[in-house]
Amino acid sequence: MKFLKETRVPIWLVLGLGALVYCYFYLNHPALPGNNLEYPRGWWGWFDQGEYIKAAAAIRAGDFSPGKHAYPPLYPAIGSIFLPFLPVHPFFFFNLLGLLAFSYVFVAFATRYVSQLEAFLLLAISLYFNEIIILNFAIPWTTTGTAVIYAATIYQLLRKSKQEKLNSGIALESIKAFCFSGLFSLLVVLRPVDAGAAAVFYPAYLYFSYKSLSLSGTAAPKRNAFLFAQVVALGAGLLIGISLFFLFNLKVYGQILGGYFKSTAVGSGYFPLELPRKIFSLVFDSYTFFLEPNGSLVTHFPWLILGIVGTLAALLRGPALLRMMAAAICLQFCLYAPYGDLLPNGVYRYYNIHYFKWMFPYLAFFGWLVVRWIFEGSETPRAKRLAIRSLAVVVAVSAMLAVQYKVKPASPIAIEKIGPSNSISFSANGDGIDFIDFYGLAGGFNEIYLGDHHMLADGKPLIRVREFRLLPAPWGVRVFFNRRIRAKEFLLTPDKGVNPPSDELKIKASTYRFSLGWPRLVHDDPR
Repeated sequence: MKFLKETRVPIWLVLGLGALVYCYFYLNHPALPGNNLEYPRGWWGWFDQGEYIKAAAAIRAGDFSPGKHAYPPLYPAIGSIFLPFLPVHPFFFFNLLGLLAFSYVFVAFATRYVSQLEAFLLLAISLYFNEIIILNFAIPWTTTGTAVIYAATIYQLLRKSKQEKLNSGIALESIKAFCFSGLFSLLVVLRPVDAGAAAVFYPAYLYFSYKSLSLSGTAAPKRNAFLFAQVVALGAGLLIGISLFFLFNLKVYGQILGGYFKSTAVGSGYFPLELPRKIFSLVFDSYTFFLEPNGSLVTHFPWLILGIVGTLAALLRGPALLRMMAAAICLQFCLYAPYGDLLPNGVYRYYNIHYFKWMFPYLAFFGWLVVRWIFEGSETPRAKRLAIRSLAVVVAVSAMLAVQYKVKPASPIAIEKIGPSNSISFSANGDGIDFIDFYGLAGGFNEIYLGDHHMLADGKPLIRVREFRLLPAPWGVRVFFNRRIRAKEFLLTPDKGVNPPSDELKIKASTYRFSLGWPRLVHDDPR
């Protein structure tokens, strides 16, 4: 530990390595525009990236027609600045600077608790040399802008938490709070969902302000007036982003909410009550329900187990700054997991992991704090301390890994008719159903996963993606529901890319729930 504590790592080395790694992964990505002669558009041919560059060109030309703007305008507007000089790579420099700013702030945060070398190694392992994560800084994603704004927010909170006494008056501190909030509010015109982190960062800002007031010995009436002014300043700053969002939507769509929320929360569905099962599927078990083998976060990154333990420990018992960061990480999962179209099947295949990329260095940091805690000195004899703390971590990890899914048969299914257009009508007894397996259907992954399928439940049309979806299965096809459904009569009409059902078709309905078993690290190995 002495070597780790005493070794210095200059910040220019940290940022220089980050720039080199970024350029390497950017230039060597198979989907970099121009890298593949067969698909020269590269990632500009993908949906999200195609919309970014289309919107950037439209903003540059002053075109605000609805068809040119599928997403909030801030990220495309940044790209439009570089479009005349880098028409194929308009986001290259912003993403690079975003990575470096994020890295700088992480090191500043981590070195509050660990050495420079430890912070550097955590950053290198979890970000620089974590291919799937660094790739999602190289690929144009609006979440790089989120990482930048979160980094600026965390940096200001880090400085505020160090402030022992309040040295400024109410007016100056209110201006600082307004600027803090105004910068954060830009998330509303970047990624509105990520602005939900205000629920963590704004109370933290007020807490550190209150702490500084207390240390300054400020009288209660003045303290209350100061905090009221801070609340007003934070609210006024937040109105900047909200106003820009409303004005943009009025300009483009003729209504203040525009089309973004309709195409996300409304189009894909948002199911907060499914949060525990969804988080468990994303983090631990991608196969039992979603049939994605070895696709969970923990299966890919086993060290995340320690990161989760450290995050929960910091949330429960850590100092204020660590609690803030742990709460921000937990909130990020709670904001995104309920989306109906965020499935383990797309986390790596479609790079949906970019939603969580900013969290990886901090999860690694919390995991390392757990390891340090085991070995850190105390008044307890060393052998006894190591035994007690190691046992505590083993028990916490084992309890977490003992949770698993258990599948149970649901309503018996009776096939009534296999009709034209591959339609299949079948009946159940009305009990709850989480998913239905069709033994005998077949098709390619894209045809099944992305096909234009239709389904009726008791005569009511179900919305694909929002309410149901088809997955390829080893035995055929699985239809899963984003929340448990109860119906007696069903009609499924698969897209033409799915092979017609045969007379050998069998259908089985199931439910699933949490259970306890022997602890195991990998929950999603289909073997």
